[in-house]
Amino acid sequence: MIEIGPDSVLTRNEQQFISNPVGDEVIILDLATGDYLGLNTVGAFIWSELQQPRTVSQIIDKLMATYDVDRETCTSQTVDYIGRMNQFGLLRESA
Repeated sequence: MIEIGPDSVLTRNEQQFISNPVGDEVIILDLATGDYLGLNTVGAFIWSELQQPRTVSQIIDKLMATYDVDRETCTSQTVDYIGRMNQFGLLRESA
């Protein structure tokens, strides 16, 4: 599992997962297990940002520019959400 911090550079784990947008959400298929995961609108936004390597701080800045949220709340919720994505193996570290 990846240790997540503000300077962690992350990207999608596209070797194990494929995704497809459905409206404002994203459905992700785990190629190893055949299980599906669904990401809500904010999760889909984060997933989209992770097409390219991004730091957690960069994602937080983009979310704050898009949504009406204060930095403390955005940071806390984003780190939590990315942590859950990490638990499912959706992410990988990028150099």
